Amino acid sequence: MKLFDRLTIFPKLVLTFMLILIPLVIISLRMNLQSERLVRNEITASMQAKATSYMQSLEYDFGPLVTLQQQYTLDDDINNLAYASIIMSNEQYTQAIKDAQQKLLILKNMSAYVADAFVDFPALDRKVSATSFDSIDGRQAEALNQIINPFESPFLLFEGNLWLSTPYPTSKPVGKGFTIAMQISGQAIRQSLSGYQINGNGGAVLMSERLDWYETGGSVPGDLTPIRDRIGLRLADGDTSGYETIADGAGRYYAFFEKSQKLGLTLILLIDEDSFIGPIKQYGTWVWWIALASLLVILLFAYRLYRTIHNPLKQLVSAFKSLEKGDLSFKFRYRSKDEFNYLYLQFNRTVSRLDELINEVYVQKYQVKAAELKQLQSQINPHFLYNSLFNLYRLAKMHEIDKVIPFTKHLGDYFKYVTKNADSVPLEQEVLFCQAYVAIQTVRFEDHIRVEFGDVPARLAAMPVPKLFLQPLVENCYHHGLEDRPEPGRIAIRFAERDDGAEIVVEDDGDGLDDERLSRIRQLLAEPDAVSDSEGLRNVQRRIKLHFGADAGLRADRSPMGGLRIAVYIHNS
Repeated sequence: MKLFDRLTIFPKLVLTFMLILIPLVIISLRMNLQSERLVRNEITASMQAKATSYMQSLEYDFGPLVTLQQQYTLDDDINNLAYASIIMSNEQYTQAIKDAQQKLLILKNMSAYVADAFVDFPALDRKVSATSFDSIDGRQAEALNQIINPFESPFLLFEGNLWLSTPYPTSKPVGKGFTIAMQISGQAIRQSLSGYQINGNGGAVLMSERLDWYETGGSVPGDLTPIRDRIGLRLADGDTSGYETIADGAGRYYAFFEKSQKLGLTLILLIDEDSFIGPIKQYGTWVWWIALASLLVILLFAYRLYRTIHNPLKQLVSAFKSLEKGDLSFKFRYRSKDEFNYLYLQFNRTVSRLDELINEVYVQKYQVKAAELKQLQSQINPHFLYNSLFNLYRLAKMHEIDKVIPFTKHLGDYFKYVTKNADSVPLEQEVLFCQAYVAIQTVRFEDHIRVEFGDVPARLAAMPVPKLFLQPLVENCYHHGLEDRPEPGRIAIRFAERDDGAEIVVEDDGDGLDDERLSRIRQLLAEPDAVSDSEGLRNVQRRIKLHFGADAGLRADRSPMGGLRIAVYIHNS
């Protein structure tokens, strides 16, 4: 009570209403659970009685067949054909066969469950059925020539069908005289199972004692393996009747089973749980909804009484939680002029000021990043301009006008592209610019250094890339790999598509790349801020990562041509 007295009015009222309502809800739930249990027991008892009744009906249908089949072993016509046919005249022999067929026709028509009835005579190597007199398959004769207890599991299984078979004599050699056999109609069993009256959505299954044969009727699951396994365990434990609840992909089923000791068969009635006890569960669901609605009414009533305190505080707490997550878009709109109005206004002003400060820092970082990109783009080797003007001077002095014209054209295209006001260009333009650069260098090195450009895949031609990223890689091949080498050199530039972008490879056949230098280049690419004389590679690595992200960049390896191989990996935006 002391703890209750310390509470404010709002939780006191809520707890008071709940203490009144909870006992009523608990009583209602207990009554519903008790009623559900009683109704469930009545329904399951009714279904178990049905399973017992249907199995007794099957015993009643098959019992006379077993009895009549046993009586036919003493029939004179059948015994005469088995033992005295060799001394019969043709007329007596024919008449005996007709008489036997007449008796077999009676046996066949005695029950809809009999698909065929015949007598196998080993001495005649023939079988006599209700409508024929022909040879018998050896496998079938051997399978049916078995002694069984006609009053306890009388059925044999052959080629997926049940048979009632009685060989004579039963002493060795068994069935030397004859074997009377009846084939049980699977279609008739299915029709009978489909006709069972089952409350709800379900069906029936009739299984053999060894669970190696079954027939179904009505609506049953496609996969009967779980049902057969569960019922099989119950039968193995000695149970002859009962039920199991079994779940599969389509839902839950109640499986009521009844085993016949006379037939050695087990009947299973399957009922979908929703149609079986669905109404009971639905009633229980409504009870829970009523209980929940009662609680909500109490909470809403208490909330209405104290919303002027509880709701503003809740909104303020929610706003601070959003602020903790970095959400600065939340703004209060409060019409009342009470103390919460002042708190909300101050919160809005604080969040607005915080948003302004964050935006200022973000813009500053963006400007620094853009300035860094511009500075990186400006880090083009200034010696190239000097070398180009010197080559132009040399060509003019030697009056090689046919070379001056294309040289000046390439030089003009080069500086026009360099001074172009753009951070990124299509890959196709970058390649054309690099080809102009190579053409200028070819005037200087002539045939001493040969450059090969691969084709740019059509899908990559329009891909935006940083301007002036490819030329420094080719220039690195000239400057560090081939420029001072007396032997002719070769540079190869290739382009390949990747699932997420492109791979551009620049490699040469220079012979000055030792393991130590390759290690330094790899360290430079891994740590672009490290001190190194390869400013071109540093420049390209930083620009590629700024443009495409941390997953893009350069990778250095030893080329199969012998020199350095630089692979540029870029991603689609």
